[in-house]
Amino acid sequence: MSISSKIIIVLPVLNEIENIRPLLDGIRQHLGDRDYTICLVDDGSRDGTPEFIRDAMTRPGHRLHLIERRKTHHGSQRGSALFAAMRWGLCEGGGSIFVEMDGDLSHRPEELASGLALIEKGSADVVIASKYLPGSKVTNRPIGRRLVSIICNLSVRATISPRVTDYSNGYRFYTRDAAALVGQAKIRYGSPIYLTEVMAIWISHGMRIAEFPTHYVGRNEGLSKLRVIDLVKASIGVVEIAYRLHFGRL
Repeated sequence: MSISSKIIIVLPVLNEIENIRPLLDGIRQHLGDRDYTICLVDDGSRDGTPEFIRDAMTRPGHRLHLIERRKTHHGSQRGSALFAAMRWGLCEGGGSIFVEMDGDLSHRPEELASGLALIEKGSADVVIASKYLPGSKVTNRPIGRRLVSIICNLSVRATISPRVTDYSNGYRFYTRDAAALVGQAKIRYGSPIYLTEVMAIWISHGMRIAEFPTHYVGRNEGLSKLRVIDLVKASIGVVEIAYRLHFGRL
């Protein structure tokens, strides 16, 4: 794959005015002269995030595209935001490589080169920055939240496939072919469980999956932000996805 391949950064944002400038600066610094566009999906921020982005888009040489939406469902719609930006990158953005990141600086732009290198040398179709590989590091995340994350991730590995160590981290790199598979699928989840559904689609189609150690930085992730109902819904979703995966319904 040519080093000149067009990169689409898929970036959901919601009330990230404190983080958006350093994040965009970091991406710009670490991608340099590469051919890339950052597709941001804002789900109704009220802190000035979309206004900041629109202002940045008036400046010469910007590499931004903004999709503005209004949430129509309770809870996080991060999955549907990822899907919308990915579809734009496929249909209009001319993307060859796709990178998914969070808008809160939990995913470090310094690691962009590591994920892109694995895709570009052709050793994988999908690359995940994994919190659970030797050499990985997690900071600013309470121990209780870490334990919940580990237990949930182990449960998903047992249900879906042990070949992936981190189903929940949204720092992902993938080829246009991998994106096209998702774009053609009938996606059922717009919540964060979307990450597991998409991974199951890739596994079912024999996509080559690689991982590399990451430094994950927690942002406002106390246990108080977890709701039992969300965990129950996620558990039901994982079981439903596993059924479709193992019985050839994906």
